[in-house]
Amino acid sequence: MSAEAQNVRELLRQVKYPGFSRDIVASGFVGDIEASDGEVSLQFKPMTSNAEKILTMEREMRSVLEGAGYSKIEIRRLKYATDIPLRSADDLAKELDSAKWSSRPPGGNAPDKKQEIPSSRPMTPLQAEMLEDGEVPEPDTLAKELGRLDVAPGAGYGPGGPNPLSGPRENLKYEVSLPVLQWDIDPHNADAKTCQHEIKLDDWDYRVWWQVHKSGDVYYVSMQAMKEDWVDHSNNAVPHPIGRSEAVNLVFDEKRNAVVAIYGTVRDFRPFVKAFELAYGIETGAQGGPDNQEAAKQ
Repeated sequence: MSAEAQNVRELLRQVKYPGFSRDIVASGFVGDIEASDGEVSLQFKPMTSNAEKILTMEREMRSVLEGAGYSKIEIRRLKYATDIPLRSADDLAKELDSAKWSSRPPGGNAPDKKQEIPSSRPMTPLQAEMLEDGEVPEPDTLAKELGRLDVAPGAGYGPGGPNPLSGPRENLKYEVSLPVLQWDIDPHNADAKTCQHEIKLDDWDYRVWWQVHKSGDVYYVSMQAMKEDWVDHSNNAVPHPIGRSEAVNLVFDEKRNAVVAIYGTVRDFRPFVKAFELAYGIETGAQGGPDNQEAAKQ
């Protein structure tokens, strides 16, 4: 994306999704953007059927862009089908195995990308991404066996709801003398020392929150990384409703100046450690740390 197109994307953050505090960019409504010499062309993908809200957003988009000096503005509205069921993995597999998909590239198990993907029903973003990578999404065999996603008798989940499994807490009486510091953390404690910062690294926005243990040297940190996802997969898949989001928790020991625990389901913890380091530097004024959130973007 060009620098000018990125600037247009930032300008459009001024436009709110009517009725919400979230802007249209963060909501994933803005797709591809082309901008140069006072002209801008962009994709607009409102995930609402409310015509009044759509017209309000388009009117405000034009107002913002005209105020920035753009004289020719083209807004290409894309409509997504949200009132019909998504295409299941079984449906997709049948379509790929039909005569229409008989031609496959050598060594691949997905159709030639030059052919159009059937559009009887939209796919999920994950299905579309797998297909584009040359993999055919497999049916969820577990869901097929269970019949219902909320029924798993072996795990204590029956048609009437979950049945708690037995455990030592029901039959064993004991006293805990060993302190568990994490149990002292209460996000609702107004007297506790807490802090929150927003950090931007690459294309990800990090929200960093922590509470300092009453001992004064152990930080319990919760972080969420968010990234807008406006890839539309040739308008064949529904978009991610709120973009991509990943979460990590860590424990920072101020005396040792080290992270002593970190956990989450992300592929790489290092960006999260860096985001906390930047936020900690902002809060403490640590030597060599950025003075503000804007510096963290560099």
